[in-house]
Amino acid sequence: MSNKPADAHWWGYAALPEGMEYPYTVDDTPMHLVCQFHLDEGMVYVFADLDYFFGDLEAEGGHLGEWDEVFYKVLYSPTRENLHEHEVVDEHGKPAVPAAQTMDEPAKRGEESAVLCHPHCYYDELEGDFPGYQVLLELDECEPLGLRFYDCGMLFFLIRPDDLSARRFDRVKCALYSF
Repeated sequence: MSNKPADAHWWGYAALPEGMEYPYTVDDTPMHLVCQFHLDEGMVYVFADLDYFFGDLEAEGGHLGEWDEVFYKVLYSPTRENLHEHEVVDEHGKPAVPAAQTMDEPAKRGEESAVLCHPHCYYDELEGDFPGYQVLLELDECEPLGLRFYDCGMLFFLIRPDDLSARRFDRVKCALYSF
């Protein structure tokens, strides 16, 4: 771990505060940091078990529809000071996660991934399945990373506005939609 500035980014290593535990999958492997982003003076961290969707067809993981909470975790730190980067490496000491990307990188590639946004697709399904929720994070497929959600899928992390205001990220829902 090294003390690093708390930059917002997709993928890469999470810069967590002292005492916040890094989330692990049911197979006891580190979850992927999907994104860390600023919220007021704090930092939101979105993690998910995505090995299957990165091509490991033997991995246990999420599925179409709403995901069980063991497949994702959303954490919040009220401060962005004294955060420590948690390196996730494989057995050879090489990074076991995609390299960090700037927040605007998906848009540059034409992807719809975004935080605190209006859903770009699956709007009717989200409204019907999760009334009263808003999109915290929308994750699109990413061809350069080899991330595929079946056929034209998107992974959504959803939160009620009152829970967002109260910083109750333990109440976030996660769901995968695909054509």
